[in-house]
Amino acid sequence: MEFIVQNWVLIAGICFVIFMLLFEPLRMRISGIETATVFDAVSLSNHEDAIFVDVREKKEITGGVINGAYQVPLSSFEKSATQLDKLTDKPVIVYCRSGNRSINAAGKLKKKGFNRVYNLTGGILAWQKEKLPLES
Repeated sequence: MEFIVQNWVLIAGICFVIFMLLFEPLRMRISGIETATVFDAVSLSNHEDAIFVDVREKKEITGGVINGAYQVPLSSFEKSATQLDKLTDKPVIVYCRSGNRSINAAGKLKKKGFNRVYNLTGGILAWQKEKLPLES
């Protein structure tokens, strides 16, 4: 107990780090957003006709996009996402550069009534790392 009292800042810091590590996965699970690895995404695309939604801004798209992906920049997501409204029953895989901002867009799609929404873990960087095809 004396250790905890003398090192309360260290203990508080450790608790904060643990909380931050657990917060995002818990928030995603509660909101109904699932994660998909690159291999899960390929499987969903091949077997369940999943669609990809790229939420990167136009200036970020340098190496290409996943084949057939809808481009719906996060900055204009509410306005641009209407093109997806007819696809609410399909699995939707949302991605950005690294997989962090796309969580926000995935939550918005879930609120709009999309049944199966996935966030691509690692984003387009993970896709490129596996040397999977992209279109210009």
